[in-house]
Amino acid sequence: MTEPESVVDAAGVQVSDATIDDLEAVAEIYAHYVQNTVATFDYVAPTLDQWHAKYAAITGAGRPFVVARTLDETSTERIVGYAYLGTFRGMPAYDRSTEDSIYVRPGYGGRGVGSALMAGMLDRANRDNVRQIVAVIAATGGAGSIALHSRFGFTEVGRLRSIGLKADQWIDCVYMQKDLWEHSS
Repeated sequence: MTEPESVVDAAGVQVSDATIDDLEAVAEIYAHYVQNTVATFDYVAPTLDQWHAKYAAITGAGRPFVVARTLDETSTERIVGYAYLGTFRGMPAYDRSTEDSIYVRPGYGGRGVGSALMAGMLDRANRDNVRQIVAVIAATGGAGSIALHSRFGFTEVGRLRSIGLKADQWIDCVYMQKDLWEHSS
């Protein structure tokens, strides 16, 4: 399978395979969501070393880890989001099932970054080792993520009510799923 090349979309967003050098920006983007939102249930942002380990595990499993770049207001290239297919569950029977993660830098939402990341990630998903992609989305503030996943053929398959406690509130999680063997992106 040939790896997709870096492509610039109509919004000027370039999606390419992440490199180790990109992980500092990835960590910075994710830390914002850990510290300021309920989009993730992490309470503490992972360290850069933990991001290196995650990156190695994902890419070592032949799964995509992509970043989106664009030019900022000073014409400097900036990473404005990332996406990857991680492990869904740790048991061998789930080896071809993944959980996606997509995060966009604050201030860049609504500009097509999420769509570009989703398209780039799905284009790179190897159907020989990925069949199912599961999205676990915090329902509080998650309407944009739910809409994004729906646009790319994910269907809602369930909701866990009051499953996570963060920021002094109980949060539902919406589960969405896409079967790569039945749908094209």
